Amino acid sequence: MVKADDILLFVHVVEESSFSRVSEKHNITMSVVSKRIARLEAALNVQLLYRTTRKLSLTEAGQALYKKAKIAQAAVQDAKDVVSGFGSDVRGKIRITMPVVTANLVLNRAAVEFCEQYPGIELELNVTNRLPNILDEGYDLAIRTADLSDSSLVARRLVDSQWVVCATPEYLHTHGMPEYPDDLMKHHCLVYKSPLGKAEPWKFYVESIDLSLPVNGRFQADNLDSIKQAVMGDFGIAYLPRALIFNELNNGKLVSVLDEFASKKLGIYAVYPNTRLTDTKLTLLIEHFRNALQQSKGHFC
Repeated sequence: MVKADDILLFVHVVEESSFSRVSEKHNITMSVVSKRIARLEAALNVQLLYRTTRKLSLTEAGQALYKKAKIAQAAVQDAKDVVSGFGSDVRGKIRITMPVVTANLVLNRAAVEFCEQYPGIELELNVTNRLPNILDEGYDLAIRTADLSDSSLVARRLVDSQWVVCATPEYLHTHGMPEYPDDLMKHHCLVYKSPLGKAEPWKFYVESIDLSLPVNGRFQADNLDSIKQAVMGDFGIAYLPRALIFNELNNGKLVSVLDEFASKKLGIYAVYPNTRLTDTKLTLLIEHFRNALQQSKGHFC
């Protein structure tokens, strides 16, 4: 017979990658941890883990179980949150992933303020430009800047992020000022490639028509900070989020061009699994992030 507690223990073992760490964290002996995982494998009649002296790794069956078990674990946590939401005390752990630019500009500080406001809350931040699978990797919340289409996720728009075509005064003095989007064909364009490896055309609005312009350049990167460093080095023209270059635009180190045509705008969203029940702490955090971004809206638009 499969025991639910053994499945939840299996999740802990996978996430800690160690029987000993689970033993210490949950105040049970290593032998009990080992026996319960063995009991789970026997009940399911499959091997879930490869064990070596150095590490644990999942079998194919273990990967499938972990994915489903994380959903079950979230449902258990949701049930606890619903009950705790009736009290005045907000507590629990929230795992969040967010992009580097948004984190550094606003949300790192906002996350700290939230913890100060709610002493019972524990936040675990993963700041990366990679797009992790929220369900598979066990995140409660993701902040994403993108067009969203995954129906297994719920998304709340927090603020819009305007993008700006820009270059240094030195580059423009040497190579000339583009007057129309087509002029970019004569310039060095610094090309951002998404985490999926796709170089998207630059979006403009010309004479009431949406224009997607393919651009070329000798410098391509999947990291916006790399593109920013290249444009700051007088190497070309870039299309970047206003939030990333807000200070450089204000102090004149960068100049925006083609403002009347630039039309790229992406929403910044709070994204979470639709399997979640109403979660008081998650709702409060999303609203806190939305307020923080709205207060810094001038950086984005």
